[in-house]
Amino acid sequence: MEYSRAEKILASLFVVFLIIASINFLRELEKVPARPNYDYYQAKYGIKPLLENQSRLMSLDRDLLKVYQSAQENLTEAERVYTFKREEYRVALESGNATEKLKTEYMNAKEGYENAYIRYLGAKSAYEKVHQELEELSAQINQLSQRAGEEYGRAYDIYRLKILALKLLFTLPVFVASFFLFRRYKNIYVLSLISYSSLLLIYLILSTIWSTVQVIGLSLFGAGASIAALYYLRKEYLKPERVYRRRIAQNKCYNCGFPIKDDYIVCPNCGAKLKEKCEKCGAMKPIHLDFCPYCGGQ
Repeated sequence: MEYSRAEKILASLFVVFLIIASINFLRELEKVPARPNYDYYQAKYGIKPLLENQSRLMSLDRDLLKVYQSAQENLTEAERVYTFKREEYRVALESGNATEKLKTEYMNAKEGYENAYIRYLGAKSAYEKVHQELEELSAQINQLSQRAGEEYGRAYDIYRLKILALKLLFTLPVFVASFFLFRRYKNIYVLSLISYSSLLLIYLILSTIWSTVQVIGLSLFGAGASIAALYYLRKEYLKPERVYRRRIAQNKCYNCGFPIKDDYIVCPNCGAKLKEKCEKCGAMKPIHLDFCPYCGGQ
């Protein structure tokens, strides 16, 4: 049955509008099942209070680290002054020039060094204690987060399966019904319905592959499609018969592609036989042609 251009355009628009509406409907179906909430699994494993405690310890750890580093710098300076004053006082004693002032400076430097060392030990102990507590808490949070993430992942996989089932419940009946209708009514309207349902199913498959494995899935799909395309091209366009005829039409040897002239019987490059005798008219016709160009005989 022939159809006008206007009917074909309207049928195409029918498919386009249905596809757009159906894709939006499929997206709305994703809101039907309850989407898993990761906060629920964090609360289930008591992660949120631990995170708050971790934040407090991290702030305290930073403050104590500054105090510890400052105490270390003060100890280094106090040790330098103490060492200098001790040597100065020792040399004075050995030379008999020791004075009460030098002795006082030496004793003050020694006391300052001892006090700085005590403050250093206290700052170091406080920092290491909090830092160790922070590391243990972080390890506990990581372990619990991993368990919560695994449980959330399983729940999310179930959620996606539900979404896929709902989409298939909408798509497959339309796809099957369109083919049943085509067996009874072979017209452009049913063909449009088949096109619509097929495109919708392809969209569903591709979107599922993409959401499941994304780049890997798309790469595998592209590789499969490429192999299928190469097989089709090889089967339809790279058949030896097609290659032979194309080369003959270009005045080339069908076997090696070497340029030849019309009166050549044998290829001068590979020695392949180029012409055969037509059984009907007796003329020498190019080999691998179904019909003789002189009489039309096979």
